[in-house]
Amino acid sequence: MLARDGQLKDQQLSNHRLAQQVGIALGALLLLSLALIGVTLLRMRRAQAQLKVNQNLLRAQSERDPLTHLSNRRHFLAVMEQRRQQADAGPEGFHGALMMVDIDHFKNVNDWHGHAAGDAVIVEVARRIRAAVRDTDLVVRWGGEEFLVFSPELPGTDLALMADRILRGIGGEPIMTGEGPLRVTASIGFASFPLGGSVGACLRLQWEQAVNWADMVLYKAKAEGRNRGVGIQAVDAGDGDTLAHIQQDFDAACRNGQV
Repeated sequence: MLARDGQLKDQQLSNHRLAQQVGIALGALLLLSLALIGVTLLRMRRAQAQLKVNQNLLRAQSERDPLTHLSNRRHFLAVMEQRRQQADAGPEGFHGALMMVDIDHFKNVNDWHGHAAGDAVIVEVARRIRAAVRDTDLVVRWGGEEFLVFSPELPGTDLALMADRILRGIGGEPIMTGEGPLRVTASIGFASFPLGGSVGACLRLQWEQAVNWADMVLYKAKAEGRNRGVGIQAVDAGDGDTLAHIQQDFDAACRNGQV
């Protein structure tokens, strides 16, 4: 009888030790699983963070001109869309100043001195434009040898002074290229929006229309001999139809004193 009781106690002790070992093993397995889950979550968070960094980098690269490192047209469109969504350029139209800058006779640079010299000219002109404007102004390589400057808030008189600084900055000193120093000038068209004047302050344009106006004034600067800036101080138009008519025959409107 005593032997049976001893065997039973031994069996109970053995079962208890086995249960303890199983419990310890299960606890260790649970801790290991939790550690693996934690490591996996940490890696997932790091991967997501890196993916976001890569996406931001790709977006930044897609909105940056690779030659001049200025903003490109895509970035400008994104800025305008953001302003539209924030209602800065909503029903009341586009607010701010625009300036179109075009390198004079740039085709001759490429034809006579080669595309490497042309690239050097574009890069240096971009640098000089950037140096002549404010930190808050957006300088965009609009395409080819043409640049756009967007100033969120800048009155017409200050805009004319900025245009003069850009002209002197570009044409003040020759640009060094592999083909030697080249003298370069530019033409500028600029305007501040909404368009002013006795009744022009009521005219509201979207940014696309504002760009067209700045581009139209640029071509007037070229027609007048290049190496100069031409700006719009006021437009005498009471409604959209009159404004459209002025755009159709801008030179006549200038002669008639409507611009």
